[in-house]
Amino acid sequence: MQWYQIRGYRDADSSAVRMLYSTGFREHAGNVYLLALKQAWTRAALCGIFFLIYLFFASFMGSIIGVGGFLLVVWVAVQYFFEQGIQLGLSEDLLDIRKSYMENDCPSCFWVAEVKGSIVGTVGILPCVEEPGAWELKRISVKKEFRGRGLAQALCKRALNFVAKYQGPVERLVLFTSVIQSDAQKLYDRIGFVKEKEFVWPSLPARLIDLKVFKYAHMIGGHANVK
Repeated sequence: MQWYQIRGYRDADSSAVRMLYSTGFREHAGNVYLLALKQAWTRAALCGIFFLIYLFFASFMGSIIGVGGFLLVVWVAVQYFFEQGIQLGLSEDLLDIRKSYMENDCPSCFWVAEVKGSIVGTVGILPCVEEPGAWELKRISVKKEFRGRGLAQALCKRALNFVAKYQGPVERLVLFTSVIQSDAQKLYDRIGFVKEKEFVWPSLPARLIDLKVFKYAHMIGGHANVK
């Protein structure tokens, strides 16, 4: 007997789904912060702040405090932009999940994974805005304490089974992930997605830290190979 249940979305799931999305999104803030610190301009700024303070005030401790202040500013900036990203997601398809996923005239759906009455995972599928004619796998999320047990793979497989019924309109499934989501990339490789393209996310903060986004694709004809 499975320890989880995957079922279609219900209106009563809205708050739990939005909370799961927000919590999972925030988990990546630390990785983005480290990515920002690896950039050449960040290292140059840290060195510049240290030596300028030491040059003008001849204080090693003051230089250390100045560097610490800059690191804090970077961390606050990362947190701010993450919150902006969360609010954007919550105001788009997750604002009204039923309307976005369950009331379309095209193949689309949203599923949740439930354990003992609690929502612990989600996945959805919609027509892809960036690639007309393709469908996009979206909002793949699993609560932290339930990861590593095959739940994310089961959710993706449910979506693949769903679109396999629509081989006329649905021939190609895509998804987008980022360089900081290494575990997710391993999952997508495992279930038959192929990385097609990478690009820097088109926003100023993303360009500043060279935040690469990967586009993966799955031809529905290869669905039978998913385990």
